[in-house]
Amino acid sequence: VTLVQYVDDLLLAGGDEEAVRKESIRLLNFLSLQGLKVSKSKLQFVEEEVKYLGDRLSKGTKKLDPERVQGILSLPAPKTKRQIRQLL
Repeated sequence: VTLVQYVDDLLLAGGDEEAVRKESIRLLNFLSLQGLKVSKSKLQFVEEEVKYLGDRLSKGTKKLDPERVQGILSLPAPKTKRQIRQLL
């Protein structure tokens, strides 16, 4: 089981679902003992596919989240060099 942290986002991943489940519970208990709270609405507990840092991760694959793609597509097309630089 691997733990990845980026600022306040944590990701536990592994090939064995039961091992990931046990380590997830251990991590949640540890965070609780340290006085840290976990957002229940953001918690993705032992899922086949998860949203992490704006991407969809699943079994070794990484895809852009459809919400993020839609947000990019809804932007107006840049018309000047300055607008292109701002977009990038």
